[in-house]
Amino acid sequence: MPRPLAAVISLGCSKNQVDSQIMATQLVEMGYALTADQSKASLIVVNTCGFLQSAVEESVDTILEVSRWKKEGSCIRLVVAGCMVQRYGRKLPAVLPEVDCFLGTAHIHRLNEIVGGGAEGLDCSRVLISRPREVLRELGSCRVSEGSPASVYLRIADGCNNRCSFCMIPRLRGPLRSRPVQAILEEAKMLVQAGAVEINLIAQDITAFESERGGRRALIALLEGLEPLAGLQWIRLLYAYPEGITGDLLACVRDSDKIVPYLDIPLQHCVPHILRGMRGRTPLVESQALVDRIRSAVPDIALRTTLMVGFPGETERDFESLLAFVRDTHFDHLGVFAFSPEPGTGAARLPSQVPDGERERRRHGLLAAQAEISRRLLARQVGKSLPVLVEGYHPETDLLLTGRLKSQAPEVDGAVLITAGMATVGQIIPVRITKSHTYDLEAEVLFGEEGICGTRLPQSPGIKTL
Repeated sequence: MPRPLAAVISLGCSKNQVDSQIMATQLVEMGYALTADQSKASLIVVNTCGFLQSAVEESVDTILEVSRWKKEGSCIRLVVAGCMVQRYGRKLPAVLPEVDCFLGTAHIHRLNEIVGGGAEGLDCSRVLISRPREVLRELGSCRVSEGSPASVYLRIADGCNNRCSFCMIPRLRGPLRSRPVQAILEEAKMLVQAGAVEINLIAQDITAFESERGGRRALIALLEGLEPLAGLQWIRLLYAYPEGITGDLLACVRDSDKIVPYLDIPLQHCVPHILRGMRGRTPLVESQALVDRIRSAVPDIALRTTLMVGFPGETERDFESLLAFVRDTHFDHLGVFAFSPEPGTGAARLPSQVPDGERERRRHGLLAAQAEISRRLLARQVGKSLPVLVEGYHPETDLLLTGRLKSQAPEVDGAVLITAGMATVGQIIPVRITKSHTYDLEAEVLFGEEGICGTRLPQSPGIKTL
């Protein structure tokens, strides 16, 4: 008998992608074959985002779109999981009657029991939601993933204790729960054995790793444990909060053979009274001083940050200060959010709310400034010989391969288009940068015959990331 087919759709951030891969692995263990063709799947799982209202709207639109396969395709059961379920809980069945089962963030690890009907001790109603676990489950096995396994996300903790006034994460993901170092190292070893050459460490705040248990050097101990792992070539640190970036951590990055000189730091803003409103306390770190300290310790480091405009009380003068900060600091990569007054957050109740149109104007202003900075920074790379991780074919043509530099994180930063030479997907190879654009680069392979050639990517097993 052919195996039943299942499709998994992942929305939102990289943490959600890991959850989607965990659910896909459970389905494979149950006997399902994963497919990218939703019309042929008897079971469809949508893993939702609920961080912002716009993400909730995207989640609902996606659910309504795939629900048509219950009438037009082979879908027998539609399961919706993740942060949107955690946020809205038992309000959802009335809004989305097409869905057979809703799973909050605390229940994705038991999808196999729920789908199989053997979820002992759970209320097997249409909505399964409870407080995220105080102790984070050890994953301890390789995960089903899409495309090449050369670059993977490795979650070291979940939840957050920062309690920023604008943020829903503590409600959606619960308090900070760190995984044991040994469990992370064991999973890293299995991921490398499965083909990973780059591991991207993720959490809501990786610098808070094991802080709930009083650990002060836990992240450094983890990095020291990953360093000797044979086959692992790049380690990337994502989502490092300013207060946790110590001199010891910067020295670890500088002296490592495998940690790439790259940090993703969510600074949010540079004006003190705005930061106090965002974080509920006097900022411990002044933004420009932190950037200067990082660049002094690791001179070749690439910095990415996320900034928010239109927070309540942000004046035009405050925005001009933020714009000047961006122009003077020259971040390699920049993400910009317009403040969203999410119900249930403290910031939504603050006075002096900035109008929607003004928030968007400020967001576009920062992005325009960053585009010019990015063009100038990338132009300096032309002519250099640099290592690139080859990831696969360009989404618009199989005549071009794409990859990333050490200074480019997966999905959020630009890419390198390989226009000449031979390369194999999943390998790190030397290239010469030949041309620059606003966010992307072009390059040719330094060694190999002329002409585009590469190893074709394996077919996606059915996890579709939107």
